[in-house]
Amino acid sequence: MKLLTENYITRGFWGDEAWTALISQRSIPEMLRVTGEDFHPPMYYLLVHFWGSMFGFSELAIRSLSFIFFAATPLMTYFLSGFLFKEKSSRLLTSALVTISPILFTYAFESRAYAILTFLSVATSFLFWKSRTAKTWKLPLAYMLLSAFTVYVHYYAWFILAAHGVYALLFEWKTIKKIWWVGVGVILIQLPWVPVLFSQVNSVSNSYWIGAMNARTHLEFFYRVAAGDIGITLQITTGRVIALIVAVSLVARFWQRKTTPFYRFLLLWLVVPTLIPTLISFFVPVFFYRYLIFSSVPLLLLTVDGLRTLPKFVGVGATLVVIALYLSLTWTRFVQYPHTMRQELATIYETKQPGEGEIYTVLPSFAEVMYYAGPTEKIIVTPEGLIQFSGKSLLDSFVRTGEVTIAEPPTDAEYWYLEPGPKSRLVTPATDSK
Repeated sequence: MKLLTENYITRGFWGDEAWTALISQRSIPEMLRVTGEDFHPPMYYLLVHFWGSMFGFSELAIRSLSFIFFAATPLMTYFLSGFLFKEKSSRLLTSALVTISPILFTYAFESRAYAILTFLSVATSFLFWKSRTAKTWKLPLAYMLLSAFTVYVHYYAWFILAAHGVYALLFEWKTIKKIWWVGVGVILIQLPWVPVLFSQVNSVSNSYWIGAMNARTHLEFFYRVAAGDIGITLQITTGRVIALIVAVSLVARFWQRKTTPFYRFLLLWLVVPTLIPTLISFFVPVFFYRYLIFSSVPLLLLTVDGLRTLPKFVGVGATLVVIALYLSLTWTRFVQYPHTMRQELATIYETKQPGEGEIYTVLPSFAEVMYYAGPTEKIIVTPEGLIQFSGKSLLDSFVRTGEVTIAEPPTDAEYWYLEPGPKSRLVTPATDSK
């Protein structure tokens, strides 16, 4: 059946995924160097490095690591939701919505750190909540170690931990006095990477790919987190439905004065990681919706709380509507088979013979071209548009080893030119001079 072999999961890598596949195959010292020269912590790539050494670096092999963490997230959410819901049905509904969440499903099959970041967001929040009342040091220690690990996976993890700290500061000062050493421990474990982080921050302040915020930034962020990455009418409709149900939860809780401690924690978990990068972005743009993908979990917890608040039959109907909308959006994503560099190069190789016409590309397409053509071709990157961040560190790594060259295209010989899209064309001296 064609649908099983041509869908969103089996498609070729896009740029950032190919970046992951390439950097994870470098030696560990080189991987740390490349990561440090870009704006990422190293842990996710180290995980892929060891995972790939066992299962290979194919699309399916690397994506399977993300899927494992995605599959574990609903289970972890089930345990976490027990702090809010007493009845099993509400906990199961929350886990089910996490499983079919359009945004989480989309990145469950990408070789990027988003699925693991979401899982770790839930896991650290669970351990934080348990550590507040722990009678021994074991749970706080586990929370400290997992938090430190999470920050090494993605820098936005700091904002998740900030939400934990803000909650304790505002509502449970005794918690801070009890487990203050956890925060100190997380910082101490980060010390080896701090010089690299400062260097990265300085580089970001000079040049980075994230654009400045505008009037629609946060609205689009909400639609994407609530209803997925597909810019269609159904996404907006679903986002509005989720917003309405969450509003019901908020109004009911505050009106009835039933904002339990964990409910307040959920609100901070949703707001604080969004607020901090927003404030930072007034100086240096760092706000990016995809880095906040974990916000979908507290949002869905609030959604289920709102559904429970509605009259029984209205609540059941609204639940079925949300499930239907989510399944529709998720299915729309699954059946997509976007054209990738894998297909583009396959088309070229239908007529191209080995060594016939060199392959040139530009930095934004470099990782994809290198992943699919690198083993059999000499890849040349044009200096046009080279930037100092977001990808160039990996390009520099391949240049250092002589696997890639940076040069201007020839004017007296034909060559293949591949660029984002992906698009390709055979350039001959005649067409090049026009």
